Amino acid sequence: MKRFPLVLILFIFACKSKGPVCLINVTDVLKNATVKLITLKDSGHKITALYDEGWDSLKGGAYLFYSNQLLRSYTFYQNRVPVYMESYDEYGYLIGTKGSPMVDRVINDLGNDSAYVQVYFFSPMKSYQQLNIKINNNKAVNYTLQKDSIYSNVLSTTFGINTDSLNHINMYSRIKYLDNCSKVEHVLSDSIFLIKDSKTGLSPAPTR
Repeated sequence: MKRFPLVLILFIFACKSKGPVCLINVTDVLKNATVKLITLKDSGHKITALYDEGWDSLKGGAYLFYSNQLLRSYTFYQNRVPVYMESYDEYGYLIGTKGSPMVDRVINDLGNDSAYVQVYFFSPMKSYQQLNIKINNNKAVNYTLQKDSIYSNVLSTTFGINTDSLNHINMYSRIKYLDNCSKVEHVLSDSIFLIKDSKTGLSPAPTR
């Protein structure tokens, strides 16, 4: 299992404004979670935080809440390092983001003839179109995102690559999504360049 750095370009097709209030509360997070979450509560038995299993040592999402049970922040971690974050004020307004909602991409090398790729996107308040993948000069292929079974409120897709006749892989990805609260459309574009070695498998191509 190999993880390669995400190099993302985010295009925004609209003017940014404060927009309408976006109410995400504890009930929303729990209702849409497909996995069991670790729960922390205060002395009044109100939920203060929810965590994906393993978030503190490996990777996963962490949700923090205000006393009114609205979402304060969401952070996705990899090896205890935050790679994506959304922050809200106590009235529900989005006040900041860091990173990209494409929270992870894993390339699993299966030897000399194949590999498969897993890509993950944070999903609340976002409507994603299909993920467009183009490898080398081959025709681009679209993949539909599904609810992930490992991380809460994350959509993912998995696809295979036949690497038997390839000595390098230039993979380009592109996906559109609509922010359901602000009604702003975004485009995420990403590229990764790999070489295949008979001994070490896939590895990042050297930069010129």
